[in-house]
Amino acid sequence: MTKNTVADRSAASAAMLEDAGKGRALMGGTKAMREAGKEYLPKFEAESDTGYTARLRQSWLFNGYRKTVRDMNGRVFDKPVEVVDGSSDTMDAWLENVDMQGRDFSTFASEIFKDGISGSGISYIMVDSPRRAENTTKAEAEAQNLRPFLVHLTVEEVLGWRAETINNVMTLTQIRIAETVNEPDPKDEFKDIEVKQVRVLDLIEGRVSIRIFRKDGDDWAVVDEYPTDLTEIMVVPFYANRSGYFTGEPLLDDLSDINIAHWQSQSDQRNILHFARVPILFTSGYDDDGGKTPLVIAAGMATTTSNSDADMKWVEHSGKAIDAGRQDLKDLEFQMETFGLQLLVAKDGAQSATGEALDAAKETTQLAMIADSLQDALEQALKWMHQLAGNKDVSVSLRVNKDYGVSMMTAQEFTVMLTAVNTGNMSRETFMQEMARRGMVRADLDIEAELDRIEAEAPDLLLEGGADGG
Repeated sequence: MTKNTVADRSAASAAMLEDAGKGRALMGGTKAMREAGKEYLPKFEAESDTGYTARLRQSWLFNGYRKTVRDMNGRVFDKPVEVVDGSSDTMDAWLENVDMQGRDFSTFASEIFKDGISGSGISYIMVDSPRRAENTTKAEAEAQNLRPFLVHLTVEEVLGWRAETINNVMTLTQIRIAETVNEPDPKDEFKDIEVKQVRVLDLIEGRVSIRIFRKDGDDWAVVDEYPTDLTEIMVVPFYANRSGYFTGEPLLDDLSDINIAHWQSQSDQRNILHFARVPILFTSGYDDDGGKTPLVIAAGMATTTSNSDADMKWVEHSGKAIDAGRQDLKDLEFQMETFGLQLLVAKDGAQSATGEALDAAKETTQLAMIADSLQDALEQALKWMHQLAGNKDVSVSLRVNKDYGVSMMTAQEFTVMLTAVNTGNMSRETFMQEMARRGMVRADLDIEAELDRIEAEAPDLLLEGGADGG
């Protein structure tokens, strides 16, 4: 009988998982790098196991990689993801707990973004909903909170997929997802056990069906299978660095290599410092009487010998290698900083002085383009959520922050823009939006409501001004 291969990784999935290894280890910090052992810190020739273990345990990671990822993530999510179109009271409530695990929409999006840029250059969003019994009414679904939610899928969880060109569009027709579920331990009422399973979604003749596989002895068998009303598999990739359909490659691969080189150099530096700080006592002509009078080195102790030719001296490290190692570490740290900044550097291309004044360069940074990719993926996910809620014709538009390094408006700029408003060359709404963008007012200000308040208060202000003038 042929063994079921449902849990085997496809070649593309396996390649991406391998590519993600360096980034995953660096994101795990010193602990993860020590656990990786010889993979990123090779053992020296003739080095004993005890010596290697000691060297590994005293090595620590200067984590430029994780800092870069967090800095980039912080820039994009300096402002929350804004729903421009496609909002409703119901959707707003769902987005407060978008994954049914307590995370709001921006926090969820931040995790997707961080996973994509730190791993294999890709991450996935799946729109899911609880399985409903037949003939469940809308009121029953609302009462039981049977609502759509978002699921973050990593490259570790996506085992494989298939795609076909349908109506001239590349369409996902199958995906296999590795899952781990907690279930009560039948042998102990106070314990849970982890059960591994594989979820398979198939698009067959315009409808999605679902199969659940679990281990049965040495093989995998279907333990549940059911059809759905879905007309497409609701999994969308977020491409931080796309290499093909549903695939990516590490965005910060060069940075990870430099950081690993720093980890290895830092380990050497700590190792040589240990030996440099502990000088070696060299003796010649000293007679320990066959081991009966061993040499003791300690404060308040003296050593004598009857041999007139005996000599004793300390052998110390010159320190030149230590300085060279220190400079190497500084060079690597500078290179890490440089690679991290490249995400914020505008791509080559001519730009007018007016364009620079308007800060148009920010739209051409690599980080801004990655943020655009995230926005596209999130918009598709929200469209699917609306579809599952029965709102098929809703237009969805989001705004993910791309204003990196925008400074607060100067007094001169404020005066010029206010003059433009007063002379009818700029709308008050645009003026308020620019103030929010430049940090003059809070980013989440409801501009329409603010304009309504200004309109309502204007007659009162005129009356007050008239009374003062009279």
